[in-house]
Amino acid sequence: NLLELLTHLRRNILYDTGGQGVIWQDLVGDEYDSIQLRWSNEELVENINEAIYQVYRRPNPIKDIEELEIEKNESLYSIPTYISKVIEIRKSDGSSIKECETIEEIDNSLFNTKVGDVTKYYSDYTTGNIKFYMVPEKNDIFTMLVYRYPKTLLSMDNLEAVPELASQFQLPMLYYAAAKCYQKDNPNTLNPKASQE
Repeated sequence: NLLELLTHLRRNILYDTGGQGVIWQDLVGDEYDSIQLRWSNEELVENINEAIYQVYRRPNPIKDIEELEIEKNESLYSIPTYISKVIEIRKSDGSSIKECETIEEIDNSLFNTKVGDVTKYYSDYTTGNIKFYMVPEKNDIFTMLVYRYPKTLLSMDNLEAVPELASQFQLPMLYYAAAKCYQKDNPNTLNPKASQE
């Protein structure tokens, strides 16, 4: 859980527990006692979240199934921000939809308004959209096989939260979070306000 990750990061990697008798888990960034810590708890959680995203960008550790509600006469849909790649899309009858390599394969004035059975799609990650050809003739629910990022970020509000990250990725993720910690300019012990900027 998050508390275990923070404890390992503070005690074994950063050596930043604030000294003997300090209960660092209870310190909030704007409390006076938090100046004993070089990094606030909130800052460490933010770095852990960024490190988890870095892990996800490399080996794509979470493969998941998402549903997409299709509306009649609507061919353009937004890709949720937590999806990093659409692997495959299937219609409710189980048939697969062919992925196009370029938007030009389906974004032609002759195709834009043709209504019928969906046969192709194009995922545009720069705009965050999926476009289907043909324009769907009926409401449906498509199933997408995707690689994705975590749906929710970790927070100090829930120390029992478990990151969506396999155990073999957790230690390298913590080392990346530590590297992010060492990149900041001002430690909290010198100027807590400036270090937050």
